[in-house]
Amino acid sequence: AAFQKASQEAAEAQRKWRVSVPMSKFIELRKMYNKAGVKIHIAKFSPENWSDEEIDYAFNAAKALGAKGVSTEISDKSCQKLGPFAEKHGMFAIMHQHLQPGEPGWTFEKFLAYSPAIMLNFDSGHYFGSTGLHPNGIIEKLHDRIVSIHLKDKTGPKGNPPNTNMEWGKGETPISDILLLLRKNKWPINADIELEYPVPDSSDAVAEVKKCVEYCRNILV
Repeated sequence: AAFQKASQEAAEAQRKWRVSVPMSKFIELRKMYNKAGVKIHIAKFSPENWSDEEIDYAFNAAKALGAKGVSTEISDKSCQKLGPFAEKHGMFAIMHQHLQPGEPGWTFEKFLAYSPAIMLNFDSGHYFGSTGLHPNGIIEKLHDRIVSIHLKDKTGPKGNPPNTNMEWGKGETPISDILLLLRKNKWPINADIELEYPVPDSSDAVAEVKKCVEYCRNILV
C-alpha cells in the first residue's frame, strides 16, 4: 500500500513537472541542434501510459522540436491510444519494433490499420536479426508508412552467433541494399544510425558513430 501510494504521488509530481516546461525550451533546443546541422525528425516520448494532458503536451513539444511525430514501441495499446492524438495534432504516432516480426503471424499491417496517422520507425537490424528476411521487402511494401529506418549490423537468426549486434561490416544485415533502395526511389525516409554493438575499449561512442557514417558514405558516394 505504501509503495502504491508513493508511486501515485511520484506520477502526479512527474505530470505537473512534465506539463510545466514551456514550449520555448523545446524551441531553444531545436535551434541549438539546427545550428549544428542536425534536424530532429522524431521525438521518442513513449507517452501511451500518460494522461491525455501529457500526451497533448508530448505532441506539442515534438512539433516545437520540428519533429514529424512522437515515437514509441509498437503495440495494440500504443496504436489505439496515440493514433487519435496524432490525427488531432496533424502529426504522426511513429512505432518502433524490436524482434516481434519473428513471431508467427505477426504483421506491421495490423498496427498500421488503427489510424492513417500511425507510421513506422522500422528497425531493419532487428527485423533481419529476428527473421533472416531482407528488410527491403518491408521497405518496398510499406515505404509510404515509414518515417525512419534504424540501421545497425547484425547476424541473422541462423548466424554464429545468431541475432547479434556487430561492428558495421562484420554482420550480415544488407545495409548497402537498404541505402541504395532509398536513393534509387528517392523516398523521403530518414536512415538513422543506431549504435548498439559493444564499443571497443580503445574507442568511444562518438568515434564509432563516425565509423558508421563513413560506412554509409562509402556506399552512397
